[in-house]
Amino acid sequence: PAALEGARSLGATPGQQLRQVQIPLARPSLLLAVNQAVVLVLAVVIIGGLVGSGALGYDVVFGLAQGDLATGLVAGAAIVCLGLMLDRVTQPTARRQRQES
Repeated sequence: PAALEGARSLGATPGQQLRQVQIPLARPSLLLAVNQAVVLVLAVVIIGGLVGSGALGYDVVFGLAQGDLATGLVAGAAIVCLGLMLDRVTQPTARRQRQES
């Protein structure tokens, strides 16, 4: 990119190019990757419950298998709330950065 060539032509070291040019330009992509990883981890929680890992996923699977709607629904709602909370933790920085530029 032009920003990297500009930093190189001004004599920036490779470490300075990485910290001051490349990482800030890649920040939106990195935040998107963190969000995708969070979604993947929460999906794996349910799969872990299927194999008997004993986490919230187990409660969801137990509720579905035993016909106990309340247990499955509460555990599923807890997983959804956890996902929403983690999403909101990472999103404001991306929004704030877009508003500054």
